[in-house]
Amino acid sequence: MNASRWTGEDVERILGLYERGYPSREIAEMLGRTEASVRYKILSLGFSTRRLVCDSSVQSAPLPMPGPEPTVGRASDPTEETLLRARRELELGERRKEEREKVEDAKREILEERIVDEFRRTLCDLPRGFAFSPPPQSTNAATPLTAVLVVSDAHIGQVIDPDETEGLGNYNPAISLARIRHLELEAIRILRERSVEKLLLLFGGDILHGQLGHTLEDDLTVPIALQADLALNLFFPFVWGLSKVVPRIEIHGVAGNHGRWPGMRKMPTDRRWSNLDTIFYGSLSAVCLHSGLSNVAFDERISSRRQIDTGKFRLQLLHGDEVRGGNFCSGGMNREVHNSTLRNVQAGREAIDYYIMGDKHFSASVPYGTGAFVVNGSFVGVDGFGMNFLPAPPAQTLFFLHPQHGKTETHEIRLSPARLSSPPPYNLKPSLEALVRKYL
Repeated sequence: MNASRWTGEDVERILGLYERGYPSREIAEMLGRTEASVRYKILSLGFSTRRLVCDSSVQSAPLPMPGPEPTVGRASDPTEETLLRARRELELGERRKEEREKVEDAKREILEERIVDEFRRTLCDLPRGFAFSPPPQSTNAATPLTAVLVVSDAHIGQVIDPDETEGLGNYNPAISLARIRHLELEAIRILRERSVEKLLLLFGGDILHGQLGHTLEDDLTVPIALQADLALNLFFPFVWGLSKVVPRIEIHGVAGNHGRWPGMRKMPTDRRWSNLDTIFYGSLSAVCLHSGLSNVAFDERISSRRQIDTGKFRLQLLHGDEVRGGNFCSGGMNREVHNSTLRNVQAGREAIDYYIMGDKHFSASVPYGTGAFVVNGSFVGVDGFGMNFLPAPPAQTLFFLHPQHGKTETHEIRLSPARLSSPPPYNLKPSLEALVRKYL
């Protein structure tokens, strides 16, 4: 055996034999080197010393005769060897990348199949026992107003254990039902006291809790298909009740960030609407249509931001998870107003008057330009994440737009006083009623 340096020709031979499946011992015999030096060289080139090929034809093939012994003083070409090694490592990296992509695609396909199967098993029955009649014509002589009710961050399906929040937070499907009903009754009371020509019902995302939290790991978790089923059976009678007191309802919705598909680390910029919230909006739209709610219209557009024209004013609805920075997100609001204004001016449109978002779980109305930035609260109140921030009571926002003067009054409807009546206020199917009673 000799200890001569490896040449470019030697490297080509060793890689050729290695890729044909010869073990290190046989390669060493053919090259006239020690097995240890061959194994070390293969490892230094970025390959495993385990055989890649287990083909019987290769194993039975006669060993090639070793070539002439390299001269002891023969010089190698380090540049050629380095380039060869780089090419081999790039090829190996590409193969590993392809394998990782195949595994990720397979995992995503399995998760999607599980989600679809769960929806098939769960979403079988529609809300029942509703009869629609048009609302009476208002006799109020005051200037007709446009009402705007913002509903966001309901997190249907979330369960908050009071023991994990020092007794400061508590939320579950039964509390969700009580607070939705309380919001409906309070909104109806306020709407009846005013002359309203139209209600804009703006769903600001995170209607479903999704599966981002660690609660997936405990036995209190509500599966995502059951979340969608419960949300539909709670918000349809909510819309039905509002439709009896206002002449017309327009419903608009944007996707939140909690209803993202499994495996997404953050919300995508493209196709953000491919989301559990959007599935809920489509289901609610279909149920309203087939139930004969003739004065309810759905906006079927899909986008991360929804611009809505009502009279002389323009509204922009967004979830708001991308609006960050500054105390109470004031820096993020400034950027959103600035960027949105430039986008609309470039497109030859009027600037936005009122920006409406959820996500932050607190209520606020901040003056901006010709209007305001309205931040909606949540149904949840204090949860584990909210323990890191200033406390904000569960609340939703209802405000009115005067046809000339814009936003004239804003109501922060507090949801803490909500109590669940017996029997439950909505006609739930047995499986959902059992789910609600589990948390009473």
